[in-house]
Amino acid sequence: MLDGAWSFVRRHQRKLAITAGIVGGLYYSGRLLVNRVVEMQAVSAKERTSKENIRRRFDQNQRDCLFTIMSLLPELSEQVLREVDVERLITELRTVHRPMVPSPRPGGSSGEAWEGGAWSAGKSPSMSVAAGSEEQGAESPGDGGTSAAGTPGRSMFGEDGDQGAEEPVRRSKVEIWEEIKIQSFARTMIAVYAESLLTMLVHTQLNMVGRSTYLDAVVNKLADPSDGHSSFEGRYESRLSMADEQNFLMLSWWFLNRGWRQLMAQISEATNHCIGQLPLKERVTHRELAALFNGIHLRLRENGLVQSLTAVLLPLGDESVADYLGSNRLAADRVFTPVFVRLLDQMRDVIESADFVYVFNSCVDRLTTQLLESLQESFPEPLPVPRAPMLPTVEGGAAPDLEGVVREFEEFSASPESRVVIVQLLPRIAREGHQILNGVPNHYLENVSASREVQALSAAVYTAEDVTQ
Repeated sequence: MLDGAWSFVRRHQRKLAITAGIVGGLYYSGRLLVNRVVEMQAVSAKERTSKENIRRRFDQNQRDCLFTIMSLLPELSEQVLREVDVERLITELRTVHRPMVPSPRPGGSSGEAWEGGAWSAGKSPSMSVAAGSEEQGAESPGDGGTSAAGTPGRSMFGEDGDQGAEEPVRRSKVEIWEEIKIQSFARTMIAVYAESLLTMLVHTQLNMVGRSTYLDAVVNKLADPSDGHSSFEGRYESRLSMADEQNFLMLSWWFLNRGWRQLMAQISEATNHCIGQLPLKERVTHRELAALFNGIHLRLRENGLVQSLTAVLLPLGDESVADYLGSNRLAADRVFTPVFVRLLDQMRDVIESADFVYVFNSCVDRLTTQLLESLQESFPEPLPVPRAPMLPTVEGGAAPDLEGVVREFEEFSASPESRVVIVQLLPRIAREGHQILNGVPNHYLENVSASREVQALSAAVYTAEDVTQ
């Protein structure tokens, strides 16, 4: 038995050796393949975990941005509503002498009243404007915007014109309505631009801080405990301290207290240019109202608003820096550390980039579109125009004229647009400006913060390579 097996092996020695080599090679290759697959799975799981960690940190950072903006908006809103005080003009309008009209309720006052941002019934705004026109006609012409006593009225965004014990200036209704018109549009535009800039400023700041904090955590995790250095040495330098982080985030104070006033000055000029000559009794459609807002946007872009964004958002120049440090009681040597200066330079590069300008314009357009959608409610649906029915074609009769049929179809399909007197839109426009800044919940802020453009800019800032030259 053994002799037969041995002889078999001797006869097929070569074949058995080749077979054993093949089987061993397959086994070894299989083990290598399995080990390689396991290693790739481990690397893939590690990368997936890292990406999920970054994604989780990024999402948390965006939520922090939203809460931070909501906490800063009341400070901005208080200043805007105080400087562009439409409600004060309404109070002044009610004090103007007008003929007494019997009130439908005992003790009620005739004329218009400002209730929650809207005029109540009693006398329509157009009637008030007409009455003001009569009063203005009784005054001396060519007074250059002065009252009957010859005293100049108050400027658009200035303080009251009374001095000392002098009596307050009495203006006609038309003069007050004209200022209400300008300030209603201006306040809403200031709210749109200020909220857009504040949203982008906070997203840029917090994402830069979040990026530095995340990289510091990675460096600390990968550092070699024996020498205290990491593989990032020579390429990365952050070590963001708590003091540097607080000083960097405090830069938003400049826009909330100084920069927005520069924005207000430019918007007031554009509003006066585009809305100043618009008659109060002009009847406009929703499309024409949108054209008015677009005209203000174009005027601002022509005047170089984009080029001044850096000065609006950051303190630039010796005087601005001195004002910023003095107002916050800060010392320059404690604030302008190397890490702070590097973050400030990076933020300035972001603001001056084409991507920032593109996202800013998209935010303004997005809020303006939402504003116009809200104002659509002020335009009633037009009543359908009755039309004679088309006569049916009887068998054997002549077919109707094709051009006439097409003309009737076009007239039927083209729905007429309703028109509203511009003075009747002013309370709603002023109220929407208030909603943009103080709405609870603030749908405008949620809309612009969740936009794809803002999220893309935040992701670009958060994932930007931070290296030292």
